[in-house]
Amino acid sequence: MKRIERYLLFQLVRPILGVFFVILAIVLAFFMSSYLADAVVDRLSVGAVAALTGLRLGLFLDVLIPASILLGLVIALGRLQSGYEMTAIAAAGLGRSTIVRAVVIVGLIGLIAVLLLSNVFRPWAYQKLYAMEGELVAQVDLSRVEPGRFEIGDEQWVIFAEQRNGRVLENVLVHQRLPNYRNMLRAERLEQDDQGDGSIGLVFSGNVRSYRLQTGGDADLISHSEQLLVTFDPPPPVQRNRIRRALTLSDLMTDPGALEWGELQWRTLSPISVLLLALTALAIGRINPRRGQAAKVVSASLLAAVYFALVGMLANRVDAGTMPIWPGLFWLPIAIVPLLGCVLWQRWRGPGAPI
Repeated sequence: MKRIERYLLFQLVRPILGVFFVILAIVLAFFMSSYLADAVVDRLSVGAVAALTGLRLGLFLDVLIPASILLGLVIALGRLQSGYEMTAIAAAGLGRSTIVRAVVIVGLIGLIAVLLLSNVFRPWAYQKLYAMEGELVAQVDLSRVEPGRFEIGDEQWVIFAEQRNGRVLENVLVHQRLPNYRNMLRAERLEQDDQGDGSIGLVFSGNVRSYRLQTGGDADLISHSEQLLVTFDPPPPVQRNRIRRALTLSDLMTDPGALEWGELQWRTLSPISVLLLALTALAIGRINPRRGQAAKVVSASLLAAVYFALVGMLANRVDAGTMPIWPGLFWLPIAIVPLLGCVLWQRWRGPGAPI
């Protein structure tokens, strides 16, 4: 009996892993291509692209794992029925409780994995991600400037340097575009000085000339000096509706508001979703062996998409304060559990197939 149960568990896990790695490869290609496109403009290193892709991919796992379990279980149960293995299992004296137990074991393993991802990996990953994004959104970074070509610092700044000497750019031209006018700075040397408060300073030295370019007019020289310091404010702090994702569980529970409650409910609902979708696979997993399981796989895919779309919609409404914090995101399991119970009771109330 134990051997049959191990075989059954293996047959359930194998399609789940297949679905998981296929979706993982698709998502990995999407994130990688997105960050590689940014790397061309922002001069990101290969290490930075890999780190950002890995973080984003890890943050997607609390959705990917439940969806993979739903699709994988539907495929696995369909294969077992198509090969009449369900009938053989029943003939061996193992009823539907064996199937249900195997599905619940798979769901509990996924639940533990998502629980750790949501409450341990998620805050750590968002801390790293926000730190890296804060460094990348710096208005000007002279280390990215290559001599002999125009480099875009941000939406306002364009920098050109003839050559580089270590950290110093030589024979530079800097163009600043503002809503009502444009500035142009020329100098023999330019160096970046990071201030202690997080602000950025650009130190122009050697025959520094500043021009004001009026729209439709000529360039007017407005200053001439040997040194000029231009400072930029530090990047704005991460907004509260984003920083809550990087908070630990204990920090979230300290005087939580609507945003913190929304994050707490997401971290609680994500593990529950694994078991919920595993039981959903049981409810929709019965097929006619002669007709195949394509329709069931499509239905499972649509169910997973609709489920997480509803979770996202409820999360947005809780964050915006347009619906009560309680039950908040838990409206979904409150509605689904009785429905699942009714469907499974209808399926199992009489004799027949194991599922």
